[in-house]
Amino acid sequence: MPIACIAGLCLCSCGGNSDENPDKEIYEAVSASSFSYVSDNATGVGLVFEGPTYRIKYDEDALTAEIKMENIRFSDKMSPTSYVFSNVPFSVDSRTGTKIIDVARLTPDSDNTPVFTDVEILAQPLKKIDEVEMDGVTVSYGVNGSVSVTNVPYRAVFEGATETVNSASGSAYVSTETNYVVDIDPRTMTGVLKVNNAAFAAEMPKLGTMEFAGLAVTIVDGGYILTSDELVPSIAGTPYPRYTVTNLRMKVDLNSGSELEFTCMGVFAVDAVFEAVYTP
Repeated sequence: MPIACIAGLCLCSCGGNSDENPDKEIYEAVSASSFSYVSDNATGVGLVFEGPTYRIKYDEDALTAEIKMENIRFSDKMSPTSYVFSNVPFSVDSRTGTKIIDVARLTPDSDNTPVFTDVEILAQPLKKIDEVEMDGVTVSYGVNGSVSVTNVPYRAVFEGATETVNSASGSAYVSTETNYVVDIDPRTMTGVLKVNNAAFAAEMPKLGTMEFAGLAVTIVDGGYILTSDELVPSIAGTPYPRYTVTNLRMKVDLNSGSELEFTCMGVFAVDAVFEAVYTP
């Protein structure tokens, strides 16, 4: 059977996983290269825990999944713990092929505590972006009504439509070739946004990858926000003040659509929308 392994995530198709039905297909999605952001619902204080892993086996015949959470922590005093949840229902988006788990309440197989609430897990199918096959698993949930957990990939890739409006002429240009890569450092809560195949105007020269560094990262329930009032992008390590960017804001919903907006050179208003989050 085919096996696809990509840095940080593995989607596997395995035959013969059931004695009753040796031809049953079991697909496994594994999320790694990520950190958990645990926010206290009462105080809003957040903690970062690195190294969690989520393994989800999907039985496409029964439309149920087994979820294994490994190296999980909700507080500084808690030792790394593993949990298993069986027979969790999931659905498949008929348009995109995304596997969706959206459950109001779950308890581990071994115990009735803790109680996991509002569990959302999305597994994207393989997609080729810039000649690299990517997919992605996103996870968020609550625990005991006291904390909210968002699992954030260190690196995420976005593609969609980028519309640029020239405020001087009023003309608009749309690109579907431009894609974006976000790298997050949870220790400093800063991010780097890389813009590949940047095209903000029909006559714009091919510049290579533009890098926007030093972005402030704010983790929110189910995603994060990147912001910068002003920055000078660099290309191949060289800063380009001519292309100064202002009022950058990227709102990422790991379980839904995301949006990026900024102004370049004080003239070009850029607005990009993304449907999904991928992991290279």
